[in-house]
Amino acid sequence: MEESDYLRLLTYQAEQANLLLSNGRKWERERWVCQRLLQALNVSHRSEEFNSGQEPPDVLFRDACFEVFFVLDAGRRLNEEWREELQRRRRAFSLSQLIRREARPKRISAAELQALLAPTLRKKAHNYRERGLDLSELDMLAYVNLKLAIPDFNTGFPPPSEYLRQGWRSLSLVGPTFARVLFAHTDAPDFLRSNLGRSVLFDLGISL
Repeated sequence: MEESDYLRLLTYQAEQANLLLSNGRKWERERWVCQRLLQALNVSHRSEEFNSGQEPPDVLFRDACFEVFFVLDAGRRLNEEWREELQRRRRAFSLSQLIRREARPKRISAAELQALLAPTLRKKAHNYRERGLDLSELDMLAYVNLKLAIPDFNTGFPPPSEYLRQGWRSLSLVGPTFARVLFAHTDAPDFLRSNLGRSVLFDLGISL
């Protein structure tokens, strides 16, 4: 592929990312996160098996009721990042113009990774209870997108005690190169219970 063709491809990818992150594509974005988890867990699926929920849940898939949330580095906004990246790629005349130095990510333990879910889960648990919603019917799914940290899966995950007390039916996380079901109660979907406590790692990830 010639350099100009590759630049056009990179620009097209940035355009698609911006579309996916727009307000009008919220459900498609949430479905994409669910599909990433299913791919990681080797669960076959078809597009027609996904439906929109009542928010919550965001996405219905078979007997799963997924409520999707994003976990990012502090201060990051994906939509702003990709708007800037699109402009950067459109202005570039060579691949060398797209090269930039990034801060070296630090390694964090599995416990630190798990703790990053806490702020959103606490807020959702409080808000949903005030609305009279049954948390035990929701399968929580975190999409973890970190630039400044790399999880070390050679470290152990602690018991997700706080999240269990909140009352969710299950809790999973998926990132560009990993996935894990942190807990799943007996009434959770079979594909989550059968993968409980197993870290799935990929060599190459797909990310927003």
